[in-house]
Amino acid sequence: MERSSSGHLSFIRRVDHRRMDTTRRHTDELLDVARVLLLLQGGVLVATTIEALFWSLVFPGAAGTPFLMSAAGAGLVLGAGARVRADRSWTRRMVYVVETVILVNLVIDLVLAVVVTGHVPPIVALLTRFVLPLAVIGLLRASTRATVTPVVASPLEATS
Repeated sequence: MERSSSGHLSFIRRVDHRRMDTTRRHTDELLDVARVLLLLQGGVLVATTIEALFWSLVFPGAAGTPFLMSAAGAGLVLGAGARVRADRSWTRRMVYVVETVILVNLVIDLVLAVVVTGHVPPIVALLTRFVLPLAVIGLLRASTRATVTPVVASPLEATS
């Protein structure tokens, strides 16, 4: 620190910023991966929303439900991805609900595709709508499970 500013230490405040903190919990890596997957899933839902909007404009008699569901899902997933932390249980619950709705919609679409066309949808659509929600749910559950279990420093502490 320069000599001229040493008299102004009371004016210089320390800024505690969460992103600049180098001490991290071991569950933060799991939450970081979950955030990236939620961002990816939000991007897919935004693209689906644009596609649904386009098809609702092309076919005026089409229902606006796919557009609204995709837009709501994209907003919730992107919002939850930005706010997911180890100490926010309501965000995790919101992610669980959205991912469950995505999985239920996948099952309904899969049954309708097999009944109507007799074929299974493309594998990429199945993977993005099945594996991504399961991975996000698994990562969030693993991060909460890891924060609840105590960390033992030595084997002797575990037996006492």
